[in-house]
Amino acid sequence: MTDTPPRLPDRTEMPVADLGRRAYSFLNCLVAPRPIAWVSTVDAQGRRNLAPHSYFTIASAEPAVVSFTSIGRKDSLRNIEATGELTISVVPWRLREAANLTSVDAPAGTDEFEVAGLTPVPSVAVRPPRVGQSPASMECRLLEVRSFGELPRSGHVVFAEVLHVSVDPAYLAEDGLPDLGLMGNATRADRMNWFSLGEREAITRPVWAEQPVRPGQGPLEPQEPGTART
Repeated sequence: MTDTPPRLPDRTEMPVADLGRRAYSFLNCLVAPRPIAWVSTVDAQGRRNLAPHSYFTIASAEPAVVSFTSIGRKDSLRNIEATGELTISVVPWRLREAANLTSVDAPAGTDEFEVAGLTPVPSVAVRPPRVGQSPASMECRLLEVRSFGELPRSGHVVFAEVLHVSVDPAYLAEDGLPDLGLMGNATRADRMNWFSLGEREAITRPVWAEQPVRPGQGPLEPQEPGTART
């Protein structure tokens, strides 16, 4: 009897501990594509900062909480810890070059809105401005930061409550929700690559109670659109 798991044929097996700094690149290749949080903050002196962060997701719907990860202690993180506020704007594909410009390793206090030629628009609920050219933005308040060390690539996860949402009505669908096809969100993936949204298909979620299936009875039958709970 051995504790070593069987090795699948034609696989390259790599303990993460052996990857060293390449673990960062491997994770970026495997966890992709990733949405981009275009994070706007101000420092204690009121100076603006704008930067893209692609480790970004929804943490909770009730209450509305989003999270993004700062790899290392960047200006975005320092400003959020100092003021407790931020905005997150959508990065559409048409603004990918501008978003990339705001990732520049500029000295603290540099206004990336000016660097990228973007318009800061006053927010409703927080001090940091929104990106005027973005189709949608969220205004947020810091809940907590969870840090995983102080190495150069250690992650600091920012959890923020969404207080207010602003959407250009040109990007709303008939159901009142933002239309991703119209917004054309950009995403980040492996290496230096950015991706646009590709093929889209609506697939409803199966409901166990409506189609009970036990092991060995075969796959679930597809549901008609609109019949499954969301």
